[in-house]
Amino acid sequence: MGYELFSAEHIVSLLIILVLNIILYSAFCKMDGKKQNIFIKICALILPVLEAFKIAVLVIQGTFDAQYFPLYLCSVGILIFPVAAFAKNKRIAEYATEAGIIMIIPGSLMALLFPNWIGFYQPFSFLSIYSYLWHGLIIFIPVCMWKMGKVSIRFESIIHSFIVLAILLPIVIICDQVFRMNYWFLERPDLNNPFLFIYQKYGYTMYITCIILLAFIMCTLSYLLFSFLQKRRKGRENE
Repeated sequence: MGYELFSAEHIVSLLIILVLNIILYSAFCKMDGKKQNIFIKICALILPVLEAFKIAVLVIQGTFDAQYFPLYLCSVGILIFPVAAFAKNKRIAEYATEAGIIMIIPGSLMALLFPNWIGFYQPFSFLSIYSYLWHGLIIFIPVCMWKMGKVSIRFESIIHSFIVLAILLPIVIICDQVFRMNYWFLERPDLNNPFLFIYQKYGYTMYITCIILLAFIMCTLSYLLFSFLQKRRKGRENE
């Protein structure tokens, strides 16, 4: 029903999201601090509104079920980014932003590169367009928050993000069992999962080990990238 991984449709969709994010980020950088703050708050509020809109559409269509509950890793942004944007406590806002940068950005990038929805939906279907825009937005928001100086990336940022993961993981495991679903792909690899081959050949234990290693590597890479950019920014400010 859908289209292939890294097909023309997939690559064009990624390029469109990339261009949109670049245009929005360029416009964001030209705003003053007050307008940036308002803009980020609007973006953070758009996330739960979009999710509610998606659920409403699916309910009207009669296709809504447990697989569309906002219990995937990227859906954590519904809670994290409004907290980061509106929290009066600077430390709470900073921890939420850290989780967005270290945890959600890598997860969203993986979702865009290996999307499970492309095997089921056409490029211009509602859920396909929604999924690309959603993942593009939850990459855009923490990048802008970092640009505003809402967070200072340091090694402890990884630890804080892993604490958030440790808190959420038992909840997700319980939800997987209750709803018999595959949130966070903890039960098995989904369509276009890069570890599907490992699961089929070496079994579940090797698969879940690779998932844990990938999460650690991706979070570390995100930390290294933003730490490097932060040092460059401080260097330019000191010149």
